Amino acid sequence: MKKKNTFFVVLTVLVIATVVGAWLWYGNFKTADSSLADIKKREVLKVGSNLPFGVMERFDENNKPVGIDIDIAQEIASRLGVTLELNNYGWDELFTAVKSGEVDLAISSITITPERQKEVFFSRPYFNGGQVIVALSDNQEIKGIADLEDRKIAAQKDTTGYNEAKRYTSASLIYPYLNFDKINGSLGIIDDLRSGKFDVIIVDYIQALDMIKEYPGLKIVGVPFTKENYGIITKIGNESLMQKINSILQDIGEDGALEKIEAKWIKL
Repeated sequence: MKKKNTFFVVLTVLVIATVVGAWLWYGNFKTADSSLADIKKREVLKVGSNLPFGVMERFDENNKPVGIDIDIAQEIASRLGVTLELNNYGWDELFTAVKSGEVDLAISSITITPERQKEVFFSRPYFNGGQVIVALSDNQEIKGIADLEDRKIAAQKDTTGYNEAKRYTSASLIYPYLNFDKINGSLGIIDDLRSGKFDVIIVDYIQALDMIKEYPGLKIVGVPFTKENYGIITKIGNESLMQKINSILQDIGEDGALEKIEAKWIKL
């Protein structure tokens, strides 16, 4: 009698285990992420960007998208073994296109923030677009942020650069500008720097790169001293795709491909 009861107990356990196992298998199969497989099947990687933004993404003289982000997107497509399809969007439209699945990825100097991480998947950081110091090329006194105490600093009002300036010098020595536009034939902040009105400008790295490219006699002092890490984004749930993107970003960082792309566009 005891043996018979034991047999039924064992049988019941086996049946329950089989049912639970089948349910788990079906659930995993049903929700399997095919984001990477879908791209390889269609042989096209759809990428969105918001042009222009300096050396990161812009149109060349032939109206062709070029820049660091564009080259990285092409490198990713190449390493996936597919063709790159690049689409230009307005900034807000770009995020909508990602979340709806209209594009597989977006790469457009997108700063990684906790708020955005609630809306989309971010890759590992691939570029730091933080704040830098811009000075005259012959300025040998300022070699970094440690040399900014009691210096005259210019920055765009109500920006990260302006907030950073307040950390290193007194408010009376900060020259706030509404923008860096040319005014009535004057170069505005650039002419003021050249005339010695202030010692340096604090500005985001990308804008600084454009400054030194367009105006001779300027230099970027050191490297970005704040962190504004850029990441590639995709739709939440595209785990297999993002896992592969992170792997590729790691590879191009280790094999020198990323460094070559940056050197192509950033000539300091």
